[in-house]
Amino acid sequence: MTRPIPLEVQESIKALFSQSWSLRAIQKNFLDLSLSVLSRYRKKFFGNSKQAKPGRRSLMTTQDMNYIERNLRNGNLDGPKGVQCYLTYIGIQMSMRNIRYILKRKGFKPKRKVKTNFVRAENRAKRLAWAKRHRHLTTDDWRKWGFSDETRINMWGSDGKAFYWTDRPTELLPHQTEAQVQGDGSGVVFWGMITAEGFSYGSTITEGTVNSEVYAKILELSLQDTMAYYGFDKKTFRFQQDNARPHTSGATKRWFRHHGYSLDTVLDWPAQSPDLNPIEHVWHQLKLCLNKYPTRATTISELEERIEREWYKFTKEDCLKYIDSMPLRINAVIRSRGDPTRY
Repeated sequence: MTRPIPLEVQESIKALFSQSWSLRAIQKNFLDLSLSVLSRYRKKFFGNSKQAKPGRRSLMTTQDMNYIERNLRNGNLDGPKGVQCYLTYIGIQMSMRNIRYILKRKGFKPKRKVKTNFVRAENRAKRLAWAKRHRHLTTDDWRKWGFSDETRINMWGSDGKAFYWTDRPTELLPHQTEAQVQGDGSGVVFWGMITAEGFSYGSTITEGTVNSEVYAKILELSLQDTMAYYGFDKKTFRFQQDNARPHTSGATKRWFRHHGYSLDTVLDWPAQSPDLNPIEHVWHQLKLCLNKYPTRATTISELEERIEREWYKFTKEDCLKYIDSMPLRINAVIRSRGDPTRY
């Protein structure tokens, strides 16, 4: 029977194992003990778990890592590239691959930035003041509004990159290309409005841009016909539009006065505030529907037909879902002190 090792020696050996010493390194300090004996005691102390290896010492201190984590959260460091610049500044050279690995181990992961509307400094105060003036309105109050806007829909789709899937190199096939017409910005501008009763009649502008004259025709046809269809009373119905130049021109103001609309309410909208207008979400849904077609429209008239077909598929419930979000939008602008919001 093997004679047991004194308890003091066992404690010394256990301490060395805890410091990640190897069997051979410990044996050099206890020459009368064989490797098999040391291995048996390691198993006694730690079971079958493997001894942790010390690994390479980190170049960064705890203070460095705390600084990086804090400044990634508050945006002072712009992702791995910003971290690399900081490390270079303090004399540490590290590859982007290692930086990404460290950040992921710390729980950081990349996310797509939320696209927001740009707001000039002078308009932040105006947005905040407008939101505070309207913070008392309820969803029933907002349902008396009609939210309008225009959106551009391109003939050739969005400007984003398109991809195709393949498993072999071949000559380009039709589905692997995306046709472009040099100098061609073909597309249409579509005007619409959402109300608590449903969607308005839409107007598609196929040529040119929306100026005061074109806008007056849109109002004459689409707005007036929608007002008549739903039986809206101009004294209680509130028409919303943004501050685009055709919307606020002298000719447009004269049109509103002539047709009995209150300019004080029509023109009461803060600049650079698409995040306050619920119809922006409708444009997003409309374009998603158009992108589901297996082929792209090849003519302006075909594109116009598709837009009208998808526009009139929206329901009253769709309108209410977005209009009823107005109190949340107002509160978001107040919380951001007039800065852009997630809406």
